Order: sequence, then structure tokens, then C-alpha cells
Amino acid sequence: MQVLFKNNRGMVLVVLIMMMVILLSITGASLLFSRLNLKSASSYKSGGAVFQIADAGIQHARAVIPIAGDFDALLQGDVSAFPCGTPCNGSSNKPTLTGSLAGSTYSVVVMDDDDGGSGNAYIDDTNKIVVLVSTAKGPNNSQRSIVAYIQKVNNNAPPGAAYIPGDIDTQPKFKTKGSFFITGDDTSYTDDGPDGWADILSAGPEPSVLGIALGDSKLSSKFVKSLNDSERALVQGKGYDGSTTPATPSIAIPSTNMDVNAIANFYRDQISPSAGCPPWCNNGLKMDANYPCTDISPCTLGTDSAPQITYIRQAGKKHTDMKGKVSGAGVLIIEGKGHIQGDFEFHGIVISIAPGSLEEGGADPDEDVKFSLKNNAKIFGSLLLGPNQDKLQFDIKDNARVYYSSQALDMVDSNLGGELFGSIDLIGWREVME
Repeated sequence: MQVLFKNNRGMVLVVLIMMMVILLSITGASLLFSRLNLKSASSYKSGGAVFQIADAGIQHARAVIPIAGDFDALLQGDVSAFPCGTPCNGSSNKPTLTGSLAGSTYSVVVMDDDDGGSGNAYIDDTNKIVVLVSTAKGPNNSQRSIVAYIQKVNNNAPPGAAYIPGDIDTQPKFKTKGSFFITGDDTSYTDDGPDGWADILSAGPEPSVLGIALGDSKLSSKFVKSLNDSERALVQGKGYDGSTTPATPSIAIPSTNMDVNAIANFYRDQISPSAGCPPWCNNGLKMDANYPCTDISPCTLGTDSAPQITYIRQAGKKHTDMKGKVSGAGVLIIEGKGHIQGDFEFHGIVISIAPGSLEEGGADPDEDVKFSLKNNAKIFGSLLLGPNQDKLQFDIKDNARVYYSSQALDMVDSNLGGELFGSIDLIGWREVME
């Protein structure tokens, strides 16, 4: 006898279909979650990369903001890297640095930290602290922002007694000869007479800096190789080791770099302007082969009690000779090629800048030289060689001397301003949650 359970027919098919639906749902959900995970990972990756770009914007800003002075020029739109709308008032128009990196863009806006000082709270810096807001945008509409607080810190110490920020692409040459001496050990002096000469030398109170600070490792290596074994003992300061054979000279890359042209402009622009002329153009001295400093007729370019800013303009492509008896104090800026020789002594900052092409191949063997010190030339303070478009050749010969002197630099800072050799420190930052 055969019994048919009609109401059970098709159950296998129904169960099978239900199982397929469940499996398809699980598969679809897995694919959906995988896609979400991929999008989340991609968003996390691009967001992390853009965050790094925003941080790079902060570092870029710190590198291009001039160390000299306070932040007023930056807040008022007078720093070229941070253009500002008109009027630049810090509320509707703010100085902004822009850039791009690895396919992403960033903008860095600077604002006063609203320190409550007198004057316009947006453009008057009274505590040397400002706020940078860096916003970066990248792929997948990713965006990150960082708020950073930066502060100018003045330690009044240059990177080295001589600072040469050029790189190996300038095809540098260095020539040394005689019993010259460069030291980053702080040196004080006694100037007890009207002649402007340092009569007694003694150790200064500040830590040593580099004897020669250079802007590139290959440049540093090349300068060391230009010294013979005995000359290596003539460049002393931070890191100098006289116990090695030969001696280890104080020549290295500094931890902080400076914009020498910006420093020169800071001082040059303090010279009183005349009608229809930039602040410096009619007041810069022109010196050529007929420069009237001689052993009989000495020149005085400022004194320690009354330092001055002396700006010597380049006369065509000719170099500037300073020879005879020359004494001075304050800041000496030499445009173009400069040859310092004779009985020369300067207390403060000597700056060499080069606005254009340097003449080469003349009958004068010194025509190729960017800057030279020879005979009895002496500098107490710091020597800064600015960038130039052509070959860089620095000579120091005979009995020439360069001494790092905090005493001379304090004299400049107290009378002429500057705070040039400090740093721009990051004192706090946070990410802005979008």
C-alpha cells in the first residue's frame, strides 16, 4: 500500500532556495563590508598622508619666516612668502603661504595670538608668538588641518664665526695661506682708546659656536680638504679637537640656517630714505679703487659707543677694496665682491651679498674671489657670506682673523636691533577635527 504525503511535496526545493538566499545575503554583506573596509582603509591612508602634508606646511612656514625682529612684518603682509590681500588687516585678509607636495596642496594662514598688547590686535605682535593654521587637501576629498603656535627665541649666537650657506652647486673654491685664524670660541676684547682697535683679548662668557658653518655636507668636506694639516688647527670652536693628527677643525653644518639676504635687508632698510628713493639707495656708500682710506688718512665706520650701519654698493662689476687703516663697529654690508685687507678691524657683523654676476678672468687674480680677508684684517663678531649666482670663492690669508664675539653682537643688538641668530620654535600644536 502506497501512501503519498502530498503536503510535503516541494519542501526540499523551498529549503534549498532559502539556503541560497541566506548564502547570497551573507556573500553580499561580506562584499559590502569589504568595500566599506577598503574605503575606510583608503580614507585612513589618504587622511594620514594629508595630515603629513599639513605638517609639512608648518615646517615650510618656519623655514621661510625671517628670524630677525618680531612678527609685525609677517602679520602686516611684508614677508614675500606670505602674500596678503588689501587691506592686510588680519581679520578679513590674512597673510597666507601656499604650496603643494606629493599631489596634495596646503595653505598656511598666520594670525596674531591676540596677546592683548597695545595697538591693532591683529597685526601688532607684542610677545613674539603667532598662530599658524595649516590646511592640506588631497585625494578622495581628504582634508586635514593643524594649528601651531610658534615663538621667536633669541640666543644671540650665530651658527659660526664665519657662516657660508652656499651649496656644492656653486662650484666653491677656498684658498688659505699664512697664519690666519678663525675661532668660534667666544672672545671678549678691551677697546680702551679712540683708535677703535681691540687691545686686550679674553675668553667670553658664551658657549662656543662653530668656527666655520657651511650649508652643505659636501661643501663642508671640500673646505676641510682645502686645509693642509697645520691649517686645520687654525679653525677652532665647537667640535674642535687638537689631540687628533691632524687636528679636527671646527667645520660643520649648523643645526639652524639663516637667510643672509634677509638679515642684510633688515639692516639696510634702517638707513634713512631720501625723497623718491628706497631707504638705502642714496645712503649706500660707493667705494672703488680710489677709496680714500690710507695709512695717512684712516677711516672710521662707527665705534663701540656709537655703532653704525655701513652699506657699500657694488660699482658695476668691480670689487670693493677696503685697505689702509679702517676701523668700525656695528654692521658692515658689502654688495658684490669684497676684498678686506691692510690694517682693518671691525666689531659686529660683516655681511657679504652678491646681487648679480661676478666678473671673472680679468688681469687681477682676485677678480674671481667672492670675499677675501688678508694682511691684518680682523673681525670680532660674525662674518656672513650671502648666496651668489656664480662661483663662490672665499680666501683667508696672512694674519687675518675672525673671532666670534658675543660682546660685539650684544653691542649690535642693543643699538641697532636684530635678534638675528635665534630660532623660530614650535611651542604647541593640535589637529583640527574636521
